This record gives sequence, structure tokens and C-alpha cells, in this order.
Amino acid sequence: MSATRLTLFRVCILLAALYGVFAAPANAQIVLDGRYDGIGPAAGSEIRIAPDPGGFTGSFRPAGGQPQPFEADRRGDQAETVVKLDGRVHLLQMTPLPYGAEVAFIPFADDGTLVLEGASLFTYLREGISLPEPPEGYREAPRDVMSQFAANSFLVSYEFWRPTGVRNGYLSLPSRARTMIRLFPAVQLDIIWKLCLAPKADDALAVALKGQGVTCDAVVTGLAEIQSAGRFDAYKAEVAKQKSSLIDSVRCGEGYVMTRAACTAAGKAVAEAAISLETAATVLRRHR
Repeated sequence: MSATRLTLFRVCILLAALYGVFAAPANAQIVLDGRYDGIGPAAGSEIRIAPDPGGFTGSFRPAGGQPQPFEADRRGDQAETVVKLDGRVHLLQMTPLPYGAEVAFIPFADDGTLVLEGASLFTYLREGISLPEPPEGYREAPRDVMSQFAANSFLVSYEFWRPTGVRNGYLSLPSRARTMIRLFPAVQLDIIWKLCLAPKADDALAVALKGQGVTCDAVVTGLAEIQSAGRFDAYKAEVAKQKSSLIDSVRCGEGYVMTRAACTAAGKAVAEAAISLETAATVLRRHR
């Protein structure tokens, strides 16, 4: 066993406590493989990683620093290794997400124990994936299930939230809003994808998956294939087109200031969607 992997073995018990905070859900099947670029506070740093029979191999380059080769253990879908950051040894824990990964850095104390209160969590984007700026009307994700969350705010914002936020927001929607969303299967699939990556999302998935002909395994695996095959932009274009019509329909129904032409077009889109035989499953098959 390498020195890196021996160190990881020694901190296994402490990691069990962290796992509940930073872990991906058990059904996540996105594979960590490729180059990941830090965004926000992690901008300028880079992680390169590839699976191997013993776990993962790769390198971590902090902003302005030199690459540090590593060997990483596999823990479910996560990678765990030891790196130096700001002159201090840290445990690096990398969790796959639809657009890239969440990366936790947990410093070690001088006695070799983990300083849990010093942990930092950053977002990294997979090479070739970019996120647009949040649009007008964006709202932060609810931290828990609320009595009600506006459908317009959810639809404008959910693509920018972490899976847990999508779970909370979806469960906070009025039931009529969830029914309206189901008429637009590309949007429904996109939401299901995020829900499948959220922990403790059984209640939300029981609603979202009904009648859609898909499972979380099929959705997560299928979207990973779409990304790797270069068809992700076409998939997101269909989501964006349907979401635009859906948002107009919601706004017209809820009394937002809208033109008559926009509401007429939105009503037509809803009528066409209502008689369509499309589901999340058919959208997924079309792009795979």
C-alpha cells in the first residue's frame, strides 16, 4: 500500500463523520475522469484525475502552484487523497456532480488528526462545461422544505442549485406547479437528474418519476453518456426551449405582466404538450 493510501486508511473512522456532510448519494454514477477547473474561490486551481484498478490517479495544481501527483482511494463514487494547500497537508475529497465535482479540503493537525472545523468546500467544473450567469429573477435555493416556493423562481433558478437545493425547492412547489412541469418532459428530466443526485430525495423522486418511464440509474448513466459523447449542448438546448414556454405559461397563469401574444403562444405550447406522448424516457433516448 502506498504512503498516501496508508494515511487514508488511518483516518477512515474520522471520514465516516464527514461522509454524511460531503458524500454523493449512493445512486450517483458519474465517473470522475478528466480535467476539472476550480471556479469562484477555487479559480485558477486544477484537478486531473482518471480511474485505475486501485482507485484513481491524477494531480492537483493549486492556483499559482505546481502540479502535485497523487494516488487516490475510491470511496463509493468519490476520490480521496492527500495534498498540500497553502503550505499545509490536507485531505482532498472529490465528489462527482453533473457539471463537475465538489471538492472538500480538510486540513491535518500536527498530530495527524483531521481539523474538521477547518474544512473548505469548493466547486470544480469538468473541462468543456461552462455555467452561464444567473438570470434575472434568480433566487437562492431553500435550505429546507418550505410551505411554498414560487414556481417561476424555481424554474428560473434550479439549474444553478446543488442537488439538495433542487430537492428542497421541488418539494416546496405547489402541486399544480409540479403538474404543469410534467407536461414539459425535457424540463422534467432535467429536474429528475438533479433529484437523483440529491441525498434523502425519496419523497421528491416518488412524485417526479411517476409515469416518466425512467429510473435514477438510467437517468444518471444516460446523462453521463450524453456529456461524454458531446451531445450535452443539444440536450440543454431542448431543456431551455421547453423551459422558456413553461415559464411563460406559469407567469401568464399567475398574473404576471405579459403580452397577449406571449400568453397565447404559451397556451398553445401547453395544449400541445398535454396531448404529446413524450416523457422523460423518450427525451433521454433521443439524446443518447
